[in-house]
Amino acid sequence: MSYSLPSMDIFPNSAPRYPNVWFYMEQSLCSSYDGAVKLLLNELEDCTGMANDFGYFHNAEGCDAFAQRRGLQPIRLGPDDTRSHDHSMHIRFYLAPLRNRPPTMIEGKSYYQIAASVHYEVDRPRRLHSYVDECPLCGCTGEYSAYMGAAHKDKDEKVHDPLGVEILLYGTIRGEKIIAFEGVNSLQQKYAMNLRVIKPFRDDMNTANLGLVIMNKVL
Repeated sequence: MSYSLPSMDIFPNSAPRYPNVWFYMEQSLCSSYDGAVKLLLNELEDCTGMANDFGYFHNAEGCDAFAQRRGLQPIRLGPDDTRSHDHSMHIRFYLAPLRNRPPTMIEGKSYYQIAASVHYEVDRPRRLHSYVDECPLCGCTGEYSAYMGAAHKDKDEKVHDPLGVEILLYGTIRGEKIIAFEGVNSLQQKYAMNLRVIKPFRDDMNTANLGLVIMNKVL
């Protein structure tokens, strides 16, 4: 099935990675692209508890909007708690490159396409941000052990990106449900939805997993 994922060259040069979550909002849900963005942000605020701490309009890493959910999964590590920390999910939205593109057709239906880059990592204390490799939650352990001590770029793409996709879509980290956090899958009570995680299939997709979220009006 084609999801019309555009090439990386439509995004700003300052964007370090290909967006790893793609939302498809059925046109019948909203009357415009900006309406689709507003609806999605409102729903994400409700289900994930993300907050626009710096204002949605924010241009770090070439994005148009930024939000995060802080204080997740505190963990005690290290002698005298010296490596103890909590975690955050942060998400950057890339809106301008897609706003004026024609809607995407999937199985005869028309969708607004919204791209985002989501990441899960050490939040506080700031001196540990954003890597504690030995952390069993966000670090290079278990299935990510091959990246222990790797360059930050590799850990961003191969560890923190797929963890971000997992928490955003399913509200889990390494398959374990997070307390007081609902993923996008909780919106299935309100919308007819299809969630998928696929592997990149082009060289410009420099991230480990791609999350696809298709949202339709319930008939």
